[in-house]
Amino acid sequence: FYEAMDGYYSGDGPFYMVGEVFSEHNEVAPYYAGLPAAFDFSFWWRLSAAINGGTGNTFVRDILSYRAEYAAVRPDYIDAVKLSNHDENRAGSDLGGSAARMKLAGAVLLTAGGEPYIYYGEELGYTGVKNNGDEYVRVPMNWGDGYTADLSSYTGKSGFSQSAASVVEQAEDPESVLRVYMDFARARNAVPALSRGKMVRHDLYNETLTALPALCAWIMDYEGDRVLVLHNFSGSEINFLLHDAVNEAVAVQGEVFKDESGSQPRLRMGAYSSVVFDL
Repeated sequence: FYEAMDGYYSGDGPFYMVGEVFSEHNEVAPYYAGLPAAFDFSFWWRLSAAINGGTGNTFVRDILSYRAEYAAVRPDYIDAVKLSNHDENRAGSDLGGSAARMKLAGAVLLTAGGEPYIYYGEELGYTGVKNNGDEYVRVPMNWGDGYTADLSSYTGKSGFSQSAASVVEQAEDPESVLRVYMDFARARNAVPALSRGKMVRHDLYNETLTALPALCAWIMDYEGDRVLVLHNFSGSEINFLLHDAVNEAVAVQGEVFKDESGSQPRLRMGAYSSVVFDL
């Protein structure tokens, strides 16, 4: 079917198609034989469990193992990474309604390589569960302008809360969930290593530093251009030596401070914070 559609397509480049296989990575992988891209449900399931558990140091290992499975079937696979979608509870509900965790999840999504998908409302911090079907995870987008729908009939049902401010309001608020998505999307557009690079394991900052299980770290590499990605998956501050020679930060969310007063820089990362350094 994909080959037939690709044959009909007359635009520039190859025809793009993404498949949805609502299952774990090992059952998704075989479908790459006929599809260039597939939604990565395992990505979100591992990410939500890691954030809720405050443990980030094994996340990269898991994601890279799944990508090796996909590449074995289709070397030029496209990992369609996502948080939740219309078939699941809202990401905000699975993260306990915590805006700080939602911001972190958005930052991870936009720094982990692949081609990210954002289910509308996720970038506003929507909540909602599927115990009464799909209606309350498909609540209209709260634009905050003349197109805004009346959300009062949804409030308080199946976990939906109208507390999420509108697009207009959040776009002006530097501390909002939306601004994290906006800022990290801009960073992807400006930094090829983020938008087109591959995730590379950073051995030191993962299982090796067992004293920092909350720290999740990797390098994004695109034709020699590299960035260091660091996330704190816990609700507590972490403080550690910065072993890489970093340049400026290209994206930050939460409280992050680099202390250069000693012989070797230290990085202090607040709860559920993220930073991307140019290398």
